Amino acid sequence: MPMRQRNREVDHAQRVIEAAEEGARIGLGVVSLNGKMVDAPIIDHAQRVLERAAASGVRR
Repeated sequence: MPMRQRNREVDHAQRVIEAAEEGARIGLGVVSLNGKMVDAPIIDHAQRVLERAAASGVRR
């Protein structure tokens, strides 16, 4: 995957996690990000993206 595309994927994953954390803070199980529903499977995928990025040194 090209670096720019990978960075966009990591940036999106970070926004997903931030939205999920904010939603959890106020008691929501599902949140919206850019007009799209973000639920548990999407959050899980975003977490895996961030874990892979950290392991490869893309993000810490």
